[in-house]
Amino acid sequence: MIGEDVHVKMCEVRSGSAPQVLRSTLGSCVGIGLLWRERDLYALAHCLLPESAVRAEQLSAKYVTDAIPSLLRLIGAEPSHYHQLEAVIAGGAYMMHHLRPALYGMIGELNTRMAQRLLAEAGIRVVHTDIGGTSGRQLSIHCETRQYVVRTFERIN
Repeated sequence: MIGEDVHVKMCEVRSGSAPQVLRSTLGSCVGIGLLWRERDLYALAHCLLPESAVRAEQLSAKYVTDAIPSLLRLIGAEPSHYHQLEAVIAGGAYMMHHLRPALYGMIGELNTRMAQRLLAEAGIRVVHTDIGGTSGRQLSIHCETRQYVVRTFERIN
């Protein structure tokens, strides 16, 4: 069966179940996927920036610091469940070749570091990372098969 495509746009967080396929196309943004295979629950966030000064009250993925709690809320995971969760991180590339890093900053690297730090602090196991570099990526979570795929594509200058 071919899955129903659910595109997770920038600053969005979405959950899915079979037969859905959660997808996000990423550059310097970071995609964080949570897989709770025991319960067939999956979620994906498309994060723009690493950290917010104020915590979001509603589900949000603009900031990594809001996305991880939002993902956990979407799938109903409590701290006692975190050991059952698996995380996938993709993206965080340096896509702004036309700007000097000092002007723009290495936002992709900051995004991925924040995601790794917060997941580690929560005790959530990161099973795969495909981060950094200068290539874009697409992170897909196939809810029906319980698998994830990261596809890499080169920049078009």
